[in-house]
Amino acid sequence: MKSLKSKSLSVLSVALLTCTVWANAAQAATCTLDSVTITSIETSPVDGAGVIFSGSQAATGCEGTIKVGGVNGDGTLSTDENIGREGDGLLNGENAAVLTGNRFLTTSADQMLDLDGDSYATDPGWIKLAKSNYDEKLGVWTAVEYPSNPKDANGDSLIEQVLTVKFSCTNASCTAGEWVLVTTTDIIQKVQEVLGRNSFDHLAFVLHSGQDGFAVYDFNFNILGQGLTGFDFVTPYSFAGDWNTDDFTNPHGAAQAISYISVWARDPASTNDVPEPASLALLGMGLLGVAAIRRRKN
Repeated sequence: MKSLKSKSLSVLSVALLTCTVWANAAQAATCTLDSVTITSIETSPVDGAGVIFSGSQAATGCEGTIKVGGVNGDGTLSTDENIGREGDGLLNGENAAVLTGNRFLTTSADQMLDLDGDSYATDPGWIKLAKSNYDEKLGVWTAVEYPSNPKDANGDSLIEQVLTVKFSCTNASCTAGEWVLVTTTDIIQKVQEVLGRNSFDHLAFVLHSGQDGFAVYDFNFNILGQGLTGFDFVTPYSFAGDWNTDDFTNPHGAAQAISYISVWARDPASTNDVPEPASLALLGMGLLGVAAIRRRKN
């Protein structure tokens, strides 16, 4: 594996790793930021030849654990539209009394969107990517569910065409494990064709554990992008990380088994601020980071 110091165009530079925004585990409310971490970033396709980051990066924000009757971390979409409109799904404020759509939009670089065309920027922009349940009795993960929307021009689901998500357990009780998100090399073009937007600046995980409620863990790349000294603008990236249920404990303080995990990403670009297709290769950051770089270059 190549050292970060040997990569002059590393997406996650040594300078970034030593600055405060890439902090160690920290406490926020009743959730801990290191309950979900990013441990690897690699150029797609994943073949071991393009690892540009290897370490442990905690989330930048979290919310939970949340226990409210009739509300869980499933992230069911109220309209099944899945393009990030206000009120459509957990992270878009479907139940604003529990979680508002702007909960993790914490910097001046974050912006609400006008996806419904009503001239008001009230849409958070969160898109549900995937979900999988853990069957504690059988000790296995169910097949990953990819939302049926948005669809491509042929009416086929877009998300499962451009990424693959996997979850696994690293102990017998499944209170800790790993996650992998692999993007295809043409993700930028396909997302652009369907949504008219082509970049994501947040990646969030919703963990649910039995009767102990759920918690949301967010990676805000408007924050993590600060201090970067260089980027490779031509390659989509895939991600891997760890998760644990240390925030979900029984009265004796023991962590509880996972029930399910869902994954979300937020698209920051307005529909009138999208590059022409010919220039998309210059913005080939995969799912994350493009918006932060565009703003900094301007």
